[in-house]
Amino acid sequence: MHNHYIINEAVEFHPATSTLHDLHNPDVVVALNSPAGRCLLLLISRVGAIVTQQEFMDIVWKQSGMRVTSNAYYQNISVLRKGLKRIGLGEDIIVTIPRIGLTLATGTRIRKLTTEPLVEIDHENAHFIDVNALTPEEPKSDSSELTAGRSVEISLANEEHPQKKILIDDKKSLATKLSRYSLILAVVIIAIIFIAWYATKTTSNFFSDYVAVKSIKGCKILLSQPLPARSYQEYAQGFGERFIEDCQDYPWIYVTKIPHLSRTSVIRCDKPFEHSTSCISEYFIE
Repeated sequence: MHNHYIINEAVEFHPATSTLHDLHNPDVVVALNSPAGRCLLLLISRVGAIVTQQEFMDIVWKQSGMRVTSNAYYQNISVLRKGLKRIGLGEDIIVTIPRIGLTLATGTRIRKLTTEPLVEIDHENAHFIDVNALTPEEPKSDSSELTAGRSVEISLANEEHPQKKILIDDKKSLATKLSRYSLILAVVIIAIIFIAWYATKTTSNFFSDYVAVKSIKGCKILLSQPLPARSYQEYAQGFGERFIEDCQDYPWIYVTKIPHLSRTSVIRCDKPFEHSTSCISEYFIE
């Protein structure tokens, strides 16, 4: 006993013998080579999904203990396309998804049977594909694409559940990709928002630790933490007196003592620094 498959109610495929049988003309049989037959079986087992080239290489050859180059893959896909065309299904039943892999065309119907005994091949009437006469198939872009939202119907028949139907929706693979891209986009947006927030927070708090030590005619003199010695505080307050005339325009005076150096930085602003401000920066060497 072995499994075999009815494709579009027109062709019967026997994986055990890698043969295609025309149901409308029993005398017509196309014999594929073993790797091409395994490629077709893999596509049937993944109907409604895309099979990548690497999956073909791993399942069709590597699991059988063989290591081959990509030329073997292209050559056997060519054999398979030629065989499907000769049996009447057409080469376009296998759809190339550019840079991804292969899939069976949308609308392809597969019916699985498990009650058929092993079929013997009538070699006199069988049509064999000459592998050596074929030009290896090269990677190409195919205008055929899966139609979003359309379903592929598969009818599975066995002893317990005859004519059991399964619906496979092409939207699933598309939804998975969209979900992955949406997650990546969300992470990027969150990162941008965080960077912008952090930059704003850093800027707005640049003078947040400064302490107002004196007010002179509307000028507010602020010193950085930790506050220097009392003598220097009095000295720093003197900077406010230098700019009394400008207090109306620049009342906020931020004084910074450069540690271990005789340097003082004075920044005068029209508003507290956490707001949108206009400032004048001056530098003094004692």
